[in-house]
Amino acid sequence: MPGPLVVFLHRGGWEDRYQAATLAVTAAAFGEQVTVALFFEPLRLWVAGRFDEGAPRAAAEARVTPLAEALEEARRELGLRVVACDTAVRLAGLDPDHVLGRLDAIDTLPSLWRAARAGRALTF
Repeated sequence: MPGPLVVFLHRGGWEDRYQAATLAVTAAAFGEQVTVALFFEPLRLWVAGRFDEGAPRAAAEARVTPLAEALEEARRELGLRVVACDTAVRLAGLDPDHVLGRLDAIDTLPSLWRAARAGRALTF
């Protein structure tokens, strides 16, 4: 089995969030250990409960599952983790205590890098 997959999501557009979320959920469904690390606008949107904001009409027409819903289900059922870097939390001006209510952990960038190095990384 391959090492862990770390998805670094820093771009805020819906298309980037869609691609990162669907690839992460798909990998988790295949039994892979997956961590989604949020930075900048995706982190703010996740914490605010607005991760699906900006979805195009075509997403509804194609019956795309809401991104937050897909990630939450993968967290519950497949062990996918949604985390943020401690510095990213501070740069986003977020309260770490509030953020921990929405994330699985606040990790350090070196720990995320080590996990990616032991497996694979995708950046969006």
